[in-house]
Amino acid sequence: MQKVGLYTLGCKVSLYETEAISEAFSDAGYAIGSFFEPCDVYVINTCTVTAESDAKSRKYIRRAHRQNPDAVIIVVGCYSQRAPEEVAEIEGVSAVIGTQDKLSAVAVAERLIAARGERIVSVGSLVGAKFENMTVRSAARTRGYVKIEDGCECKCTYCAIAGARGPVRSKPKDEVIAEVEGLYRGGTREVVLTGIETGSYGADFSEKYGLADLISELDARRSCERIRLGSMAPELLSERFVSRVAGLPILVPHFHVSMQSGSSDVLRAMKRRYTREMAMDNIRRIRSLMPRVMLTADLMVGFPGESEEDFQETLSFVRE
Repeated sequence: MQKVGLYTLGCKVSLYETEAISEAFSDAGYAIGSFFEPCDVYVINTCTVTAESDAKSRKYIRRAHRQNPDAVIIVVGCYSQRAPEEVAEIEGVSAVIGTQDKLSAVAVAERLIAARGERIVSVGSLVGAKFENMTVRSAARTRGYVKIEDGCECKCTYCAIAGARGPVRSKPKDEVIAEVEGLYRGGTREVVLTGIETGSYGADFSEKYGLADLISELDARRSCERIRLGSMAPELLSERFVSRVAGLPILVPHFHVSMQSGSSDVLRAMKRRYTREMAMDNIRRIRSLMPRVMLTADLMVGFPGESEEDFQETLSFVRE
């Protein structure tokens, strides 16, 4: 039996995708081993959100090659999407897949095992127009993740993910509901709905159906005990959205806000789609409708051009 080791860098979306790839290898008869031991096949799911992410991706590719110089090494994910030629030049890399068609890693591995010495520079590395049909059947824990959306249409100046992931693509609602209910039947009590831009779920549908509609339907069906949301941009936490979901028992009263800065000048330089005032208005509204809500956030300091005054504005925003 061939053994495969998988390693993930980056966000919860990547963790979800690696779990789906792992299940696909298991279904094909592979043993799932530890990445940190000699394996016949390695799959590294990369990240490119920062230069450090790229460096870590290269580090784990080289580690896999050291552990077994004869192994098939397949590199997938955002770094390989953004810089496939750069990834292909790393010693030991057998195939570069990118952010689309990650599940083809199984067929690629079989082909490479059958033809020792062959290398595939790029397979399905172009971002597709549709949501990749990827599901996870089980989670060996009380919390599981369901990827409901891929892609981002923001053009933030600090981020390469929009280019690596492509436009917003949403998983059909019936597939999301079936996956959530399948995890619940398997023992998962809390399901996290996640995506690259979770709040944009449904933006690409022809029918009018968004994240609030999905949560409401999961609540009405009692699809699981708890639903938690992945990161949400402040402008997506609108009055319409929050008023729809505030009273739903299924929703965990917690929002992780992808705030980035509390200075409107810095936010403008980042090309974010909101101001400090807009974000705070939305947060106040959340607190009025959900008094027990918990808030966490992503924030950057030291953004190019940030002044001491900008930094103090971020501090005062956090305090408020």
